[in-house]
Amino acid sequence: MAKNDVGESPSRGIDRVDLGFGGLSASIGDHIGHLYQTREEWRTLLVGFLAAGLQTPDNKCVYFTNGGETRQEIEDGLAGAGVDVATMMASGQLVLGEASPTPEEMKDRLNRALAEVPGRFRLVRWGGDMTWTLGKVATSETLMEWETMCNVIESPQAVFLCQYDLHRFVGSVIIDALRSHPLSIIGSTIHQNQYYQDPETFLAEIRSRPSTALAH
Repeated sequence: MAKNDVGESPSRGIDRVDLGFGGLSASIGDHIGHLYQTREEWRTLLVGFLAAGLQTPDNKCVYFTNGGETRQEIEDGLAGAGVDVATMMASGQLVLGEASPTPEEMKDRLNRALAEVPGRFRLVRWGGDMTWTLGKVATSETLMEWETMCNVIESPQAVFLCQYDLHRFVGSVIIDALRSHPLSIIGSTIHQNQYYQDPETFLAEIRSRPSTALAH
């Protein structure tokens, strides 16, 4: 049985968001890292997360992939959950696309999505299968500049979900992912992340160290 191993997040607000899987919930503004072992684990969690948002008209869902088969897996999974994918994408409630290679471009895209809150939407569900970065983002440090940005946006009306395939990234990148996400989902439990570092300290470190490759 999945469970929350976290309390409320007072700095990020107290409104709870149903994550759509395992009975888990989060606070608006939470930035969650999901470390997964299998594609089935990735798919089940992601489809639940997106479908829970798409079943209400006040959630906008944005998810980044490397396209191709991964995007098709998502569309098939959502269709299996009863989501009319074509209609949701045409309306702008669902966005599936390739991410931008720089933190500045990604921040601009996030800000454009957040600009629709609280007008058209109440909440943005923002996430990505971080394998999209392989071959597109040069170093872990560049990726972590983006990840850290999600922790310093003022009053974000969003829940962030970043999924990391433990078989695709080198161990140092997984450690960086833990250090940049206040919350982590491992297996069936969501945890307060004991490895999380405050953004200022973490950014100072990654900007002063040698570059780190994302994969072997």
